[in-house]
Amino acid sequence: MKLQKIRNHLRQQNLAGWLLYDFRGQNPIAASVARLESTGTRRWLLWIPAEGEPQWLVHAIEQSTFSSVPPEMAGPLHLYVGWQELESKLRTILPQDPSSRIAMEYSPRGAIPYVSNVDAGTLEMVRTATDATIVSSADLVQIVQAVLTTRQMESHRRAAAHVLAAKDAAFAFVAQALAQQQEITEYNVQQLIVDRFRAADLDWDHDPIVAVNGNAALPHYAPSARQHSSIQAGDVLLIDLWAKEKNSPDDCYADITWTAYCGAEPPPTASRVFSVVAQARDTAVKVINSAFEAGKTVHGYEVDDAVSAVIKDAGYAAGILHRTGHSLGPNTHWNGVNIDNVETQDRRTLIPGVMFTIEPGIYLPHLDFDNSGRPKGLGIRTEVNCIVHKGRLEVTTLPYQTELVALT
Repeated sequence: MKLQKIRNHLRQQNLAGWLLYDFRGQNPIAASVARLESTGTRRWLLWIPAEGEPQWLVHAIEQSTFSSVPPEMAGPLHLYVGWQELESKLRTILPQDPSSRIAMEYSPRGAIPYVSNVDAGTLEMVRTATDATIVSSADLVQIVQAVLTTRQMESHRRAAAHVLAAKDAAFAFVAQALAQQQEITEYNVQQLIVDRFRAADLDWDHDPIVAVNGNAALPHYAPSARQHSSIQAGDVLLIDLWAKEKNSPDDCYADITWTAYCGAEPPPTASRVFSVVAQARDTAVKVINSAFEAGKTVHGYEVDDAVSAVIKDAGYAAGILHRTGHSLGPNTHWNGVNIDNVETQDRRTLIPGVMFTIEPGIYLPHLDFDNSGRPKGLGIRTEVNCIVHKGRLEVTTLPYQTELVALT
C-alpha cells in the first residue's frame, strides 16, 4: 500500500521517481520509507521509479543487510565497492532525461528543514549522475509518514482525554493551594502532571511547561527542581502539556496549552491579550474550514498568515515569536505540514489524514499587565489539535478555552 501511494503521487506530480539516500542514519526518513530496521555503516540508495520496480544500490560488504528487504520494496540489488563505482552505477539507475524530475530529502533554501536530510555533497553527486532536476520530497514524506491511520487517530483522541484531565487536575491543585494560602511552585505543578502521566501509563518526551508571568513569555521555558518560580495570587499561569499512549510506536501525541489567572478577576490587559490569541486560534480553524467548504486547497503558510494578521492588527506584532502550529503524530513534532510562515514557509497542502496543532501566542516579557508598577511580563498561548478529514477539520481537544481560567 505504501509503494502504491508513492507511485500514485509520483505520477500525479509528473515525477520520474523518489531517490532515497542514507549514511549512518542521517536520513531517518529513508529508513522509515524503505522499512529497514538496520541500515549498515556504508552509503546506500533506493530508487523508487514511477514505473518499474525499486532498485537498490548498496556497498558490497553489506549485501546481507539488504538481502531481505520488505517484499513491497524488493527489487534488484546493485553492489558497489569504490566511490567511482557508486557514481557510475548510479548513472545507470537514474533517468538521463533533462525534463525528468527526481524527489529527494532536500528543501530549496532550507525552507522545510524537517525534510532536508541529504547533505549538499550528495546532492552534487546525484546531480552529476543525472540530467534530471532534483526537487523536494516534502509532499511525498507527508503522504507516506504523516497521513494517520484510523487506529492512530483513535490513540490520539485517547491521549487528548488524558492531557485534558491532567490540565484540569493541575489547575485544581493550584486553586486549592491559593485558597489555603499554601506555598506552591511551577515545579510542584509540573511534577503533579508528570505523576498523572505515569499513573495513566503514558509516554512524553519532555516534562511539561508550567510558567508564570515573564517565564511564560519565554515559549520554551520549563521549570526544574533547581530553577523555578513560585505561583502567587495575581499571577498569570501557562501550562503546556503533551503525552501519548505507549501501546505501539505508532501511537500519537496530544499537545495542549491553557492559560489561567491566579485570582477571581483577571486584569483587563491580560484578558485583552488572551482574547486576541483566542481570536487568532479561531481564525485558523475558520480559514481552513472555509477553504474546504469552497473545495479549495489550503497550505500551511496561508493559515499562519491569517493568524499573524489578527495579532498584528491588534497591535501585538512584536509579541509573535513562533509559527502558529506544528505537525503532530508519533513524535510531538512530526513530518507533516506545519502551520508556518514565520520560521519557515511551509507550502505543503493540508491533506486528509494529517494532524497538527494550532497554538498562537503573544509574548511580552516587560509588560506591566496589572498596573502594579512592577512589570511582571506576560506570555499567553492557547493550543488545540486538529485532524484533517475530507472536506472538514476536526478539533480533537475540545472544549476551546474562551477566557482566562480564574483560579479561585
